[in-house]
Amino acid sequence: MGLKHLAANTKLKVTSKGVQPNSTFVITVNNLSSGKQFVSRSKSRSSTFISTVTADTRGVNKVTVTDKNQTIVKSYVTVGSAEIDCCIAKLVHDAINCTCKCNKCKEDLERAQTIRLLLQAAKYEATLGLTDSVQDKYNKAKELCTEVCACGC
Repeated sequence: MGLKHLAANTKLKVTSKGVQPNSTFVITVNNLSSGKQFVSRSKSRSSTFISTVTADTRGVNKVTVTDKNQTIVKSYVTVGSAEIDCCIAKLVHDAINCTCKCNKCKEDLERAQTIRLLLQAAKYEATLGLTDSVQDKYNKAKELCTEVCACGC
């Protein structure tokens, strides 16, 4: 089974192989960052199903796939990072185009590196299912995504 965030974290593609043919599955996306829940139904073809759930997946999400008997087929923790990826890109852009006459230009790049490391750690811990730790790292990365003028020398 696989997950892929699409369209700036407004959709989530859920894929599963080796499931019961011609069965209905319920996909529940709980956005742990916003508290919202999104539910979708999907029917398998042969032993595979692919479903795209329309959901705001920015932040940390717990995705659960259940069968018609409400048995959990698969459960995931995933991180929708589009918002933070955009922040990292802006910080790198600002660092490249910085015109300060001192070493303050490095601050944007260093902040971008720190945010990227926090995000990568959160994504790795999501594969281990460490929900609380993932949420902490995501929140810290988002907190660091603030615009600060580096030139203060």
